Amino acid sequence: SSGINAEWPLRPGKETIKALKELLAAELADDNQKNEPRWIIMYFDYVDKIDGRLTGKEILIKWCPDGVKVKSRMTFASSSKGFVDALDGFKALVVQADELEEIDDLLP
Repeated sequence: SSGINAEWPLRPGKETIKALKELLAAELADDNQKNEPRWIIMYFDYVDKIDGRLTGKEILIKWCPDGVKVKSRMTFASSSKGFVDALDGFKALVVQADELEEIDDLLP
């Protein structure tokens, strides 16, 4: 199941999400690249759906694709809160994505 809230009113641009998805797909397809979890921090501008003003927002994607070894997955999950807490003053929307299709959920 997707960790991305479908009611989320903030949407990064399609080109940004497309580029991110292409990068992740290339890494998954590369036999020389280790399949490891990672945190992806993005900043994007968007038009607020409520009042129509242009603003910006940070998003932290906890990327842990299928196929990651159990030990790596457990270490990633247990260290995520500490990582976010260490980013003192960093106010980002945090979402979980485990499959490339979930990245599409960020699109409008």
